[in-house]
Amino acid sequence: MHMSYLPRLFSCLMCACLCFGPLHADTDLETEQLDAISPIDTALDNMFSAYETVQSFCGGLSAELSQISGVSIAGAVASGVGTVASGGALAVGLAKQQTDKEVADMSAQIAQQICDNGGCDADTIEAMSPEEFAQKILPLLIQGIELENQDRINGIISMKVEQDRQIAKSKKLGNWRTGLLATSTGTNLATAIIAGLNRDQTELLQQVTACNTAVAQLRIAYDHAISIGINPLKEFYMQSINDTISNCGTLNVADVQKIEKRMTAVMGTGIAGTAVGVVGTATSASANSAQVRNDNTAAGKKREKTLNTVANVASGTNVVLGTVETGLNASMITLTKKMIRTARQCEDTL
Repeated sequence: MHMSYLPRLFSCLMCACLCFGPLHADTDLETEQLDAISPIDTALDNMFSAYETVQSFCGGLSAELSQISGVSIAGAVASGVGTVASGGALAVGLAKQQTDKEVADMSAQIAQQICDNGGCDADTIEAMSPEEFAQKILPLLIQGIELENQDRINGIISMKVEQDRQIAKSKKLGNWRTGLLATSTGTNLATAIIAGLNRDQTELLQQVTACNTAVAQLRIAYDHAISIGINPLKEFYMQSINDTISNCGTLNVADVQKIEKRMTAVMGTGIAGTAVGVVGTATSASANSAQVRNDNTAAGKKREKTLNTVANVASGTNVVLGTVETGLNASMITLTKKMIRTARQCEDTL
């Protein structure tokens, strides 16, 4: 080799040493740093990371459940009011039914006494509306006081006055029943709306599932930390982690599904109660209208009796539906309160 090439070759070798020397030194440093991170440090990092995940997913569950509990309480109050109103409507309707029977008996007695001496048909008089009776029969009775037995005529007139009082009572009872049925209809509708707006608990279901999964991962990280030598009795944070595992992740997904099912059931009974209430209210109002009440023909009496029966059945049906609604809401209140206690116990640990 020619001597003039030696200086150039030496320069190249020096450059290579300078370039690759620092790279080798950096690699050795990184290896030393990796060796310095022990398995215990890695286990602790994983455990604390899992703990932060639990904090993220399990915190705030009690607030969500408290909202559901409040909805259930509101639904129970509404259905309770509706049940009382329906029960009142049924009681008033039965009282009206008895009053109407007394009115009908009085009509038969009055007609029979008027026609005792002949000259008229009792069935014709009994079939008269109150207006017809007042226009055609009452003036004759008043005139007959001077012409016939005064005691007899006065007795008939007194009986008619008592009948009019009973008719007014029946009409008042009919109005009360209609009003109470309308109240029951309104509360059923409110209950259905409340339950319908809150029956989808997908977000709560997802959060509970995420919380349970996070706690399961924390339990795995905790057990791993113990397995590689961390003494849970000496490290204070290990006891805190263990408490978190014990107190969190105990909410049951099935309980959330029960809430959804019961909300759906409440909505269904509320809708049914609303439909029954609408029919009952309209029927009660129709039964108490002047057109129906004043039709004293056989067909008219049958129609009025049928309408009153339908209204009373509607009242009784809503009592049953309201009782079911109240029971479902009460069971949800009990369930959510239990879940709230569990969630708060977890949050206190966190």
